[in-house]
Amino acid sequence: MTHKSARARAAKARRLTSPLAAGAAIAAATGLLGMSMSAPAFGAVDKTVDDAVFSWSVNNESTGGAYFGGCNFLAAGEAGDTGMARIWTAKDAGSIYSVDDAGKFTDGNTSIVKTNGELSDFDSRCTDGEGNKVNGKINAEAPNNHTGDHVEIKNGTGTVDPDNDNASIQWEGSWSFAYYGGMTYWTISDPKLEVKNGKGTITGTYSGFGADMDDLSIWKKLDARDGDIVEIQQGEVDVTDSGFEFTPDYLGVETATDGRNLQSPKSSENESWWGAMPQDWIDFNVETGQDSYWYTTAGASTSIQPRKKTNPLTVEYTAQAPAPDVSTSHSVKSASAEDGLTVNVTGDGYDNLPDSSLGKPSAGAYAAIVDRDLASKDVTAGNTTAVQYVMPPQIKDGKIDVDVTAKTVDLDESKDYDVLTWVAHGLPTGDAELYREPIELTDEQKNALFPGDDDADDAADDGATDGAEAGDDGAADAAEGEADDKGAADAAEGEADDNGTADTGADGAEAGDDGAADAAEGEADDKGAADATEGEADGAESDDNGSADAAEGAEDGASDAAEAGDDGTADAAEGEADGSKAGAAADGSADGSDSDAGGAADGDDSDGGSDGDEDKPAKPVVADQTVGEDRLVKGKTAPNAEVNLAWTPVVEKNADSQIKAFAAKVPSEDNVTVTADAEGNFSAKAPSAKGTYAYSAIATVDGVPSDPAEFTVTVTEDEAADDDAGSEGSSDGGSADAAGSGDDGATDGAEAGSDGGSSASGGASDGSGAAGSSSAGSEGSSTGGSESGSSDGGNLPRTGAELMTLPIAIGLLILGAGSVMFSRMRKR
Repeated sequence: MTHKSARARAAKARRLTSPLAAGAAIAAATGLLGMSMSAPAFGAVDKTVDDAVFSWSVNNESTGGAYFGGCNFLAAGEAGDTGMARIWTAKDAGSIYSVDDAGKFTDGNTSIVKTNGELSDFDSRCTDGEGNKVNGKINAEAPNNHTGDHVEIKNGTGTVDPDNDNASIQWEGSWSFAYYGGMTYWTISDPKLEVKNGKGTITGTYSGFGADMDDLSIWKKLDARDGDIVEIQQGEVDVTDSGFEFTPDYLGVETATDGRNLQSPKSSENESWWGAMPQDWIDFNVETGQDSYWYTTAGASTSIQPRKKTNPLTVEYTAQAPAPDVSTSHSVKSASAEDGLTVNVTGDGYDNLPDSSLGKPSAGAYAAIVDRDLASKDVTAGNTTAVQYVMPPQIKDGKIDVDVTAKTVDLDESKDYDVLTWVAHGLPTGDAELYREPIELTDEQKNALFPGDDDADDAADDGATDGAEAGDDGAADAAEGEADDKGAADAAEGEADDNGTADTGADGAEAGDDGAADAAEGEADDKGAADATEGEADGAESDDNGSADAAEGAEDGASDAAEAGDDGTADAAEGEADGSKAGAAADGSADGSDSDAGGAADGDDSDGGSDGDEDKPAKPVVADQTVGEDRLVKGKTAPNAEVNLAWTPVVEKNADSQIKAFAAKVPSEDNVTVTADAEGNFSAKAPSAKGTYAYSAIATVDGVPSDPAEFTVTVTEDEAADDDAGSEGSSDGGSADAAGSGDDGATDGAEAGSDGGSSASGGASDGSGAAGSSSAGSEGSSTGGSESGSSDGGNLPRTGAELMTLPIAIGLLILGAGSVMFSRMRKR
């Protein structure tokens, strides 16, 4: 995953001498500077190792010519008991030292390997890789004075973390040191490497036999003990995906042991080889009789002393990302015709995911509802029924908990559906697919999601009602919210004739003569019926002729969408209120709870808040936006909150959700975290490439992430977005009819009609999606408002960006004027 991070810091206070500097100061004061960014990331995941090879010749003394017995050499396995101090022979193979069928020094995972790559055996134990004998050569400067054989232990297992130079590897295997041809020997078994931040140790088990070079009658088996084999404190271990090499500590190490011979003082002559093996190593060898061979004693460069220092140790392996241990489950949270199908998806182990189908590291996950007949490999950005992107900040300790909602209109009652999760960004193919299980709906949930249609043939004559309660002389149309001029309801199609009786043959797009609502096109007649585009009632305003307010009901006997009045008709086609989704609920039921004076009840979380979860912070408030060369994406959230913005190119022109563009390709800039200022404002750079991007924004407050806010950002080649975009046309003598309303009482979503229009600033939207702010004019006219939300009388700034530039401009003007005055004073 690619992250972008930056941090802008305010400079130390200094004298500002130019208008440009003054502008920068004003910008800083208004919060334009000082915005911090940081890149989110998963914690490092250890990689597994199961083929590690341990290779070490220890030092040149351990394979060099000896004073007695020809040479010192290494043997595979734990050496047996010779019963006394003596030189090993070829007949000891299989009893004192281990060999394979070919007589090579091998034992389980352990082998002794020569410099030419061949395995060593008893006959070649004192020859180097080129066949040169080392017998009796004790001069460290003499050619061919040691064989260079090394111990090799295979199949080490453990974990490595190359990013932090950590490693933990265990080997099962032993090797023995035979000095003086075998007169004295001992064994190291099962070395274990532990490295943290490049420093560490290798521990193992010491075992062997005790001897005394001054008294050959002494021979005893020693108790095995654990201790440090290698210390790694002076150098650094650079852990990689394939292995590492380092030289164990020896040089400069001082021992505290008083062995047969004392450690020589360090001098300019011996400082290049002066040192000691780990203290545990030396202490054990006091009992074997070899202690003086593991630290520097008296001797010149032509003695064995330089051969005692340690040789490099190599560890090789193939690091593998651990197999994902991901568990996922789901449950149906809710199912209704109004709200669709919501499935809750939970999971664990989502902080250790395989690479995406694009071969890139995980950038979170997708959770989707998909048609069961659609194979996972065929899932694309355009054919999921619903999908939710789970961004990295939403994954806490590897756990996910996310709701996926499919709109009822996107579901097919005849089909079955599954829950599918996979690694982002990419497609659910191969190892990237994490989970797929069927969604099982109960009969009750199915009926709630797909309710049966009312019987269109049950409408009664002369005001009979179907599925609602009828008034005295008018029937409420509960099926489509349409009434004829006498108030009779047609529950099947919303069609009414002039006599108030159900007329299944009537054209539902046209109203009667005496104030019937045109619910098909939202057109009102001359009697003041409410204008409702596509049959939706404008619940924010009512006229003076008794039209029903879909949210509260008018005074003149107009019926609520659920009940018919005596002589007024409720226009509640589709049961929806005005553009703010307030007022009448679906199927003609009025949303009477918490509706405001304007008739608009905010029941859709349109303010970007959380869905009732008190533990979660509110969603960030970010509108769809177009950016130019500055490429600043702006929004608002809780003060000082961390906001994670993730984006991906839109691959569907008509995608109704930013998530549905989850990715044919992954952009190089796909994720950034910014910190909001003290007022909750935040901004971040949009991608540099021209195009439309689907965004998610999650605010994190005190470690708790909000639900994602979804929006789109369009990057253009222009310097800035066109702020004047929007619908045109203002209202001069009456409010504009956005859907073709009549002349006398039709209402627009932003302005009220004549004789009693109300302010629509609380629940209507202008042409650009911003809340309308113009009020209704008295006596049927709105002289100053416009559908675009801007005043005809002036071009005042409408956006936060425009408002924030005002103090900068004022500051520049003041400073410029001051500079002119100061210059004139100097001339005088």
